[in-house]
Amino acid sequence: MSVEAIVELVGVTKDYVSGAGIVRALRDVDLTINKGEFVAIVGTSGSGKSTLMNILGCLDRPTRGTYHLSGVEVGTRSNDGRAIVRNRLIGFIFQGFNLLPRTTALENCELPLQYRGHPVAVRRKRAMKALEMVGLADRVHHTPNQLSGGQQQRVAIARALVTDPPLLLADEPTGNLDTRTSLEVLALLQRLNRENGITIGLVTHEHDIAACASRVITVRDGKIVSDVVQEARLDAATALAALPPPQVYETDAAPASLSPRERIRQRLGGPVPLSLYAAMFGAGIGGALLGALYDGVVLGQRVAWVIALCKVIAETCAGPRLGAKRQQGKPLTTDQRGRVAVLYTCGVTLPILAATLALAVNKLPLPWLEGVEHLSSGGVALALLSSLVSFAAIALLRFLLLSLFAPRAHGATGGVASEAP
Repeated sequence: MSVEAIVELVGVTKDYVSGAGIVRALRDVDLTINKGEFVAIVGTSGSGKSTLMNILGCLDRPTRGTYHLSGVEVGTRSNDGRAIVRNRLIGFIFQGFNLLPRTTALENCELPLQYRGHPVAVRRKRAMKALEMVGLADRVHHTPNQLSGGQQQRVAIARALVTDPPLLLADEPTGNLDTRTSLEVLALLQRLNRENGITIGLVTHEHDIAACASRVITVRDGKIVSDVVQEARLDAATALAALPPPQVYETDAAPASLSPRERIRQRLGGPVPLSLYAAMFGAGIGGALLGALYDGVVLGQRVAWVIALCKVIAETCAGPRLGAKRQQGKPLTTDQRGRVAVLYTCGVTLPILAATLALAVNKLPLPWLEGVEHLSSGGVALALLSSLVSFAAIALLRFLLLSLFAPRAHGATGGVASEAP
């Protein structure tokens, strides 16, 4: 194996066994990639380029032939052996980003180092450096749903770079991105290749994407049919500068200039208008009257839960539409719904409990208070516990009804402007 070569495949063949027989995905492939090259592997669907990428990335083993990576023969290694080589020598970039949704960009970048057993301080320092390399130093604490597609792909590139791999493999890295964002990602890859000397292997079926590579390998029917070195490759940064300026759309996302407290306030949706509570109270009275009418006319008996259920349904379905969407001009966020459910339940239930206790203390001769006189200390505790459980159940019912029937705010929980790459 030559000194400058980082990848060398000799006579590599890959066979798959199917119901129809043996499918030969690769046929006697000979390939050498030198250090510092930017190679694009092009081919149509079923040409074998994905199988070639899997073997290059140590995700699969060749049926026959040899594969040396940085001087190490990896073609015959076990699954665990290839996993170790993969973690040490290769960085992966995927079309679907493959970021953990509930972790920040910094935590996503730390994952490969965590698998290696590095301490927290080392992981944090190297992840920050990788994010700075891809221009995301101001987005380290953002989760994937707070980032645009281009920013998520940058996080994926930073995660691939955090282990300082000599080989970077990208499988359709621009497949889910628009033209502008694709050029930005390609410009970043070209800069990493040019300034940092990172060897890049890019798999794509688009020839305009492959035009950014310094070498284009075409695969067809499991064979390499052409291997062309491009002297005048497309400069993605120049092509990006030639595009018209992006359109800017207003969104509900918090701009980067906001302080953390302002971001939290915007995510929570701000204060709930008092008109909402007034509308819920009015709708609750209407629901109680409707329940009493149904109770007396249809059922012919007094059933308190019918009135209570009609009241809760009426106030939580009609109230937000009257008090929030019309008065506030926008629907409720999830955080606002939770606050409405708890605060309104407190405002309605606690006065009733206070009035009950006051009547019990004054020993007023009311039939529904007769049982209070004979309660023991344990009975009082059980009654209070039952009241708290009922309070929580009613608050949860209100929240569920708000989630089902009240208009929902879209983009008010931390979306991303579409123009932010």
